[in-house]
Amino acid sequence: MFGPRRNQKIAQSQRQGIYRLLDVPQGQNFRIVEIKGGPGLHRRLLALGFHRGDLVTLDREALMGGPVLVKNLATDTRVALGRGIAQKILVEPVKENE
Repeated sequence: MFGPRRNQKIAQSQRQGIYRLLDVPQGQNFRIVEIKGGPGLHRRLLALGFHRGDLVTLDREALMGGPVLVKNLATDTRVALGRGIAQKILVEPVKENE
């Protein structure tokens, strides 16, 4: 009843090593695999410098459900994204040798 809901599709993708950007731990490197959104969200993220295949890391999370600070390692920029947008960005962990 209380606590986060788990969607079966999200839980299945987590077993395959793909996570929502909102669910990853801070400070680890991840690669953007897919953006689950419409053309407006794709345009917005492209304008901010986020592309499929870019390496990103979750820098900080705001208190009380606020935005998350994401660092794009490809362009060396930091952007605050709302939680709704961050949950639509799917990422996979990057191995140490990549």
